[in-house]
Amino acid sequence: MLGFVVAVLAASTSAHALEASVPWWERITVTVDHQGKQQACRYQSSVSASAPRACDREMAATIPAIGGKGSLGLYSKLTFERRFSPGARLDSGRLQAGDKLLGQQVMFMTFGAGGSIESCRVVGISGDMIPAYGCDEARTEQFRVPASAPSAAPRQAFMTILVYGHQEQIA
Repeated sequence: MLGFVVAVLAASTSAHALEASVPWWERITVTVDHQGKQQACRYQSSVSASAPRACDREMAATIPAIGGKGSLGLYSKLTFERRFSPGARLDSGRLQAGDKLLGQQVMFMTFGAGGSIESCRVVGISGDMIPAYGCDEARTEQFRVPASAPSAAPRQAFMTILVYGHQEQIA
């Protein structure tokens, strides 16, 4: 399930090249009711100046039902997020208060002049829900490397994949 949702994130940006010289993030947050049925799906991106938007039907349909039963009025939010950090500085992985980390994977990548990934390796994994999005999936995406960057300059970045959630009581 996790690789699938992160792949949906990747597909949502596949229409354009991802910027390899500035930090960015994108996330899908799914809200499910006490019976595990999807009630809402929201997509957000730091690249887009627009406010968070509802997932389109195709995106929402690709997110499988989350099983489990809870108390009436209890809603769970599950967030799948990609954070891109160019250079040698790793994203802190910090979450909002109340969010619980369920899974995390960190990849280190280097880029060629055309924006293709020259090398990629997973450098960190934690949690019980390990995202199935890895270097093979990242290599299918196109990154834009600025022409102004010197060709000898190292083009490296970290991509952090996070899965986290929390519960809310809705009256």
